[in-house]
Amino acid sequence: MSAPLRLLVWTSIPTHHQSSFFASLRTRGIDLIVHYLHHVTTDRLSMGWGAHEELPRGERYMETSLRALELCADWRERIHIVPGYSQVFLLQLVWHLSDRRVPWVHWGEHSWPRPRAYLTYAIKRFYGQMVRRHALGALAIGDLAREEFIRWGVPADRIRFVPYALPRVAVPADDEPVEMPIERPRFLYLGQLCPRKGVDLLLLAMRDVLASHPGARLEVAGRDQPGAYYERMAERLEISHAIRFSGVVDAMRIGTVLQRCEVLILPSRHDGWGVVLNEAASLGKALIASDACGAAHHLIEPEINGFRFAAGDRSALTTAMLAYCRSPALARRHGGESLRIFEEFTPERNAQRLEGALLSLQSAAATVSAAKVA
Repeated sequence: MSAPLRLLVWTSIPTHHQSSFFASLRTRGIDLIVHYLHHVTTDRLSMGWGAHEELPRGERYMETSLRALELCADWRERIHIVPGYSQVFLLQLVWHLSDRRVPWVHWGEHSWPRPRAYLTYAIKRFYGQMVRRHALGALAIGDLAREEFIRWGVPADRIRFVPYALPRVAVPADDEPVEMPIERPRFLYLGQLCPRKGVDLLLLAMRDVLASHPGARLEVAGRDQPGAYYERMAERLEISHAIRFSGVVDAMRIGTVLQRCEVLILPSRHDGWGVVLNEAASLGKALIASDACGAAHHLIEPEINGFRFAAGDRSALTTAMLAYCRSPALARRHGGESLRIFEEFTPERNAQRLEGALLSLQSAAATVSAAKVA
């Protein structure tokens, strides 16, 4: 019997999304240590995230210094999973690991292709060369991430798919089931209210939808911009009567909000993944998302469980929403398919996926090493 994998995961902050995944890794017998670079930020707390002051055994907050390695006595014998190049410390870390021939892999999302991304392209290319020359490989959080890693110079055959995964969202026992009115489709946006998330695009599309289907309704859940910017925008568009702004949702109450809708919409101009699609799929909701969301390429099968539209295309978003208005039974049929697709993105399935990815990368590296010796 082979020895269990020993991993040291470096990641930004603890989240309710990742905790179940880490627990599933341990259930598989994987020896896991997790180092968090930061505490949960005030901004995240204001969005309903938990503080995570008490961490499971083997997980800890640490300083962004190479001294943090010494908190794990056997760090030289572990595979290190590193989240990228966003901090000088992370570049120092992969250099240090590479210099000492300690195995490591990159694990990350795709970046937002805005002007700043082009200014940092040289850093990405440098980091990509570090992955190519010294790492076992890269773990891509979606196809968009995989395509970007290849542009950095990472060989395609050394990239594996390891997305975000989470368990089925719980609906608190004290919440009454909601019977959906079949004649009035209810759409939901759940997340941060900001330009990157495309909330303005959604409100404009909703106005177009209401022009032909006045019974449609939209709930917008999340923290608004200062001055209730999006609420005021809805008033200017004269659609306030059809929109409910329900404010910040506690992470433990996400199921309550999802229960009130038939269709979840994520119209982002950029989303590295978009776990709200996982959450909605787990409760059998139809999905609409832009193609700039990493998860949209994996959790949406177009016209099977939802629709994927070109980011920023208001007309395409409107068309997708109207499909549910014109065919009241479509959302429920698509929601059933979402449940099927969700089964590939549970923490248990993802733990199996990560283990398989690392073992295959180790095997490939051993083959290359043996060939060099020969």
